[in-house]
Amino acid sequence: MIRYLIALILFTTSFVSDAKTLTIGLGNFKPLFSEPNEPALFKDIIDGVFAYLPQYEINYHYMLSNARLLKELKTGRVDGSANIFSTKEFSGCLTNPTFRYSDVAISKKRYNFKINRIRDLSGKSIVTYQRALNLLGEEFYKVATSTEHYREIAQPEEQAILLAKDFADVSIGDKYIFLHSIGRNQQTRVNVNDFEFHPIFPLVYSSMGFSEQKYCDDFNQGLQKFKQSGEYEKVYEQHLIAFGYVDQNNS
Repeated sequence: MIRYLIALILFTTSFVSDAKTLTIGLGNFKPLFSEPNEPALFKDIIDGVFAYLPQYEINYHYMLSNARLLKELKTGRVDGSANIFSTKEFSGCLTNPTFRYSDVAISKKRYNFKINRIRDLSGKSIVTYQRALNLLGEEFYKVATSTEHYREIAQPEEQAILLAKDFADVSIGDKYIFLHSIGRNQQTRVNVNDFEFHPIFPLVYSSMGFSEQKYCDDFNQGLQKFKQSGEYEKVYEQHLIAFGYVDQNNS
């Protein structure tokens, strides 16, 4: 029995020591990414996937800009970078769609706006993120350019303030970024459940970019298992709960 235990310990130690260390670059916009030891939705997704890939140990490089994520990948300073949309700018591979963005229209519940389609935004004052006019599709472009009060804002927190203080009827952007912005701003003093989210835009996904196809293949296997376990969706649900938000469709 003792010989068996010793052999098992030696085998386990050997397996752990043989684990390949991967260096992965993370973005710099909260709450999808964050500083070390802070909640971060997209990092939680990566951690969940690699829980199914014990042959790897992960070393993170935190708070890199989008441009830096690509540069680090191209120069080989990292083995992989999160939140990559295309392989056109680096020599490597993309994983299956991994990180989900939820661009929504957001309004105050008390106004009871009926926004079920993009054209329902007509006649409303809109605040959104930079370049949304070119990113949210042709129908949105037509509505936004025919609306008298349309603004694109550099900082998500400012978007949240403008909506909270009734300087705009509708804010458009990622649901999680909006909730983070509302929650951290002391000027607004509003409840996150005072707002209604209108899912009128298609979901958008980005991927992990890796320097080698093997890493992409292994990550895809782990991602599939992570999704099948139900834990993938739980990450998104738990972050909503952390903001104090009650999902209108499940409440």
